[in-house]
Amino acid sequence: MVSQALSVPAIPTFTIASHRRIPSQLAFSHRNSYTISSSLPSPYGHSSKIGLSSKTGAFRLKLDEKNIHDVSTSYGVIEANGNPSVSPAIMTPGGALDLSSVLFRNRIIFVGQPINSQVAQRVISQLVTLATIDEEADILMYINCPGGSTYSVLAIYDCMSWIKPKVGTVCFGVAASQATLLLAGGEKGMRYSMPNARIVMNQPRCGFGGHVEDVQRLVNEAVQSRYKMEKMFCAFTGQTLEKVQEYTDRDSFLSVSEALEFGLIDGVLETQY
Repeated sequence: MVSQALSVPAIPTFTIASHRRIPSQLAFSHRNSYTISSSLPSPYGHSSKIGLSSKTGAFRLKLDEKNIHDVSTSYGVIEANGNPSVSPAIMTPGGALDLSSVLFRNRIIFVGQPINSQVAQRVISQLVTLATIDEEADILMYINCPGGSTYSVLAIYDCMSWIKPKVGTVCFGVAASQATLLLAGGEKGMRYSMPNARIVMNQPRCGFGGHVEDVQRLVNEAVQSRYKMEKMFCAFTGQTLEKVQEYTDRDSFLSVSEALEFGLIDGVLETQY
């Protein structure tokens, strides 16, 4: 995708609309009436758009020359104060623009590795910063994650719930274990999945060693964490506790249609290819 973006003069716009299939476009099936309008960024400096519509409007991804060079904006100031460039970069008339800056300016956060305290700190910092810049604009979180620390995931979810902007979630690849909780914890009506993603529900995994009394305390804490996650799944999906426990007792691999039916997501982004 990146190599194409650097060599092709223009990338087609795609629109995601409910319960319709339009040639050369994407169809969006869901239980509600939300609409997504988006297109991929042009590498040649023309203003492009990408994002998720909401009551405040879609996210606008723009690579025009003004946005690239104007560091008087909050985004530009933050990037100028040491946000490191990463490869690959998008070539523009003003030079290379690293992808992390493009995503940050468009209020997109990626969670693409097991969630530990360092990942949680990065995601929370991005959430708080974006909320400080604009309290009304939505934030979109892309998730391709096998799970992670329960404490770290709950810290991210608490921040998502605490800040004023709505946080939508999209699953690419896989959302498993605690990452499924993060996916389901997005703003209702803004939780999506790509068609080939897999969503896995299970109980938290843990391993303990040490003195017997210490192990017993840790086991008790793990049981409490499991119960907390189950209650949160109930709140996110509308399912009963017994139903959630049935799915989390062992690894349950859900297709996107099954996840949609269960209530973990609100929509599936479907391509024609």
